[in-house]
This record gives sequence, structure tokens and C-alpha cells, in this order.
Amino acid sequence: MNDFEINNSRETFSRLFVLAIRNKMNLSSFTAMLENSNYVSIIEKNVYDPLLNKSISILFYEITGFEVKEDNSFGVYNDAYWCGQNYFDLHLKTNKSFSYIFLKLPFEEMMNVYTIFHEMDFTSLVEYYYKKCDEKTIIRLLCEKANKSLNDISKVTQIPLSTLKKYNISDNFLFKASFQNISKLVTYFNVNYSLFKE
Repeated sequence: MNDFEINNSRETFSRLFVLAIRNKMNLSSFTAMLENSNYVSIIEKNVYDPLLNKSISILFYEITGFEVKEDNSFGVYNDAYWCGQNYFDLHLKTNKSFSYIFLKLPFEEMMNVYTIFHEMDFTSLVEYYYKKCDEKTIIRLLCEKANKSLNDISKVTQIPLSTLKKYNISDNFLFKASFQNISKLVTYFNVNYSLFKE
């Protein structure tokens, strides 16, 4: 995408977060729907697509299934808009999938740090994000969300416990995992393949 298309996409992306808050959506449900949408897939491929030109009400409905009675997201620059804008820019800066970014820095936490970072330079948020990335591995975060242990995963997926323990030491080990093991983890946790992209 060229700069104009990127800026338009960032604006639309940010307004989707405003609509999610104004429609009282569960924050983690919203980001799960968003990360699995065709819309995010197009953004992550960095290609132009007519889908990007749809009205935000239609786009929001296609992503979430929620019908917007009134689009009151235009010209709103609040905490939700700030979250969307910074998620978009974190993706551009790090080239990480939104699945990965949302896992490491969930929407609820991003809303909570708004008061700290919204008047600071973007680099301050980037530093915070990298710190969050180092705190817990993908496997640990997925286990916490699903309330599962490495033993539980091993029994169901047949991935050796020793291998899972290695994945839990560092994401770098997981990024180098076999496609077969990644497929098993994707199925087990019902997550996107993009989460495991280095």
C-alpha cells in the first residue's frame, strides 16, 4: 500500500476500536474477531483491496456481526481511537501479526496504559510493548488464557513435553517449530497461524 492508503487504513482501523467501545463489545472478543477477519489479512499482506473502501458500518458488521445503528466514530480521538492507531503503528513498526500483538498487549491493557502513554512519543509505547513481549512467551500466554498446563497440551497434541518446555523458554524456539507442531497448536488453542510467524 502507498502512504495515502496506509493513512486511510490506519484511520479506519482506529475508528473500528471506537465503534467496539461504543457498542459495549467485549474487548478480547472484538480483537479476536478483528485478527481473524479478511480486513486484517489484507492489511497484513500490505496490499490494496476494494474491501478497504467499504463504509465503516459495513466493515464493522462484516468483522463482528454487530449492526451499527449510528456511525459516531468519525472525528473521535479518544482512548479507543488511540489504541487502534497505536496497534496499527506497532504492526507497521514490528511487522508482527495482529494476533501476536493482541496476545502480548491485550486491548484491555492498552486501554489501561492510555493515561500513561497517550501524550508521550510513540517510541515510549514501543519500548513498553517490547518489554511485554519479553515477559511471557506465546505458549505461556496461551496456557494462561485457556487455563491449561503444558502436560494438558502434550497429552492432547502428542507434542513431547520436553519440546513444549523448550517452546516455553523462548518464542524463538517456537518460531522454529515444525509445521506439524504449529498446526497442532493452532488447532488446540483455536488461534491464527500468523501468531507463530517470526
